[in-house]
Amino acid sequence: DYEMMNMLYRDHAEGDTLFARVLNVYATWEDAARANINRIEFLGDKIRKTVAASSRERVRIASVGCGPAREIAALLTANPELGRRLDVALIDQEERSITYCERTLAPFLQTTGVRIEFIRESVRKLLTTRQLEQALGARELIYSAGLFDYLSDRTFSALLSALWGAIAEGGTLAVGNVAADNPSRWVMEYILDWFLIHRSPDDLRAMGAQLSPAPRDLRIESEPLGVNLFLVVER
Repeated sequence: DYEMMNMLYRDHAEGDTLFARVLNVYATWEDAARANINRIEFLGDKIRKTVAASSRERVRIASVGCGPAREIAALLTANPELGRRLDVALIDQEERSITYCERTLAPFLQTTGVRIEFIRESVRKLLTTRQLEQALGARELIYSAGLFDYLSDRTFSALLSALWGAIAEGGTLAVGNVAADNPSRWVMEYILDWFLIHRSPDDLRAMGAQLSPAPRDLRIESEPLGVNLFLVVER
């Protein structure tokens, strides 16, 4: 999955033949694909605002189901001065995904002073063994961009609650889910055999309303196309 995300972020005209290049350009310009690309700036903006609002020397953030963590690389490339204020945890069950992050983000450790912890572990295992909060500690921002739309309502609720428990006072939790009216859904399901659990803004609000203690603020945000929704809750 992390390499599929990389294909969205690379030159879209890649391929060994003209037909392959045309097909790749078409696929990467589907609304759902462009929404994934938009997430880089959306998440980068969330991190910048979290850092700006914090008085702490190091701002602790975490990405759950981090994939290639392109938003971290993009953020530190554009704003290297933020590195000295960031303590980042990246969690993914795919070893190749974490290995990719270690390789691509390693240069930033020296050049920006960012601290990054790479956690190779299944979120489901951390959840069932009740080690998720222990692994994360108290974080001012936790986000998950491409995980929750694979989860049933029961697992969604359980993981959301566990992550909520790892949010520091005044912190923010943001979880993404593809919108129920995703215009690329037919392409994903009938051509790519790629099935997600699509959810509406009301579905996400209902999930957030179950949190305890109740959030100080609960809202639905999205990247510019409105295809990737985010449930954003503040403690």
